[in-house]
Amino acid sequence: MKAEGSVPGAAILLFLGIALLLRLASRYATPYVPLQPDILAAALFLYAPLLHSRRGRPPAWVRVGDAQASVRAGIALAAAGGLAYFLYTLLPLPPSLAPYRGERTPLGELLFRQGLLVALPEEVFFRGYLYDAFEEKGGAPILSSSLLFAAGHLIIYASPYRALTFFPGLLLAAGRRISGNIYVPIALHLLFNLLPYFFGGSR
Repeated sequence: MKAEGSVPGAAILLFLGIALLLRLASRYATPYVPLQPDILAAALFLYAPLLHSRRGRPPAWVRVGDAQASVRAGIALAAAGGLAYFLYTLLPLPPSLAPYRGERTPLGELLFRQGLLVALPEEVFFRGYLYDAFEEKGGAPILSSSLLFAAGHLIIYASPYRALTFFPGLLLAAGRRISGNIYVPIALHLLFNLLPYFFGGSR
């Protein structure tokens, strides 16, 4: 019998181990190291869910389910996130909280890196593996996965702006809850990461 509201200790330890390893990799990264931090992050986040489904049982979130409901949820959450970001850019913010407005990465390169090395692996880990781990323990998967999502960004590289990833994390987790799949959060994550490109710069 599962304990109501208990904490998935193994999943949290795995998260902390990956986050600390990525912090070290980011801190000591050099052009001469063949495995760069972003590639390492993608590999670790994609591999971790295999531990959860190692008995050959594919997770439920790989199934599309109700495609129309997924599209509706994606459009609604994309509109909410886009509007929130646009309004945020209009605020008189200190530099530590202001969105990045520096040199733009070429759009093709940005799509490749944000899609395959960021959105896909992070969503598989946070809205796939961690979401399931908290849900199976009777916890609050939307809140918990969003808190750990923001915590991971802060552990790897701390800044006030990165702490705000908690809020899009809520929308991404809501996308998982409504659609039942991981594809809506992946698409939303990619879209949200592209917003700075269209509003003045890219990270």
